[in-house]
Amino acid sequence: MRPKAESIAARLADATGAEVRREAVPGGIRLRVELPRDLSETTRRAVLAAIADADAYGHGRTAEGDYLWALVTDKAEQSPGDR
Repeated sequence: MRPKAESIAARLADATGAEVRREAVPGGIRLRVELPRDLSETTRRAVLAAIADADAYGHGRTAEGDYLWALVTDKAEQSPGDR
């Protein structure tokens, strides 16, 4: 895994105590982590700090609970004008 994605995944795992799923997608890596039902202020801040380093991120909800995703793009695949 790319170092940036590794760093974000490690910080999300530390903050949530949950396994971070990784998926290779065209142009990068998508991370997904289930969020604790009771998200403390400390956890919320740690999660926000981690995803701030992602190239894109979002939040979703299923019947089982909330999750967060983060996308880390492979900058090498982009042209210099896209950076």
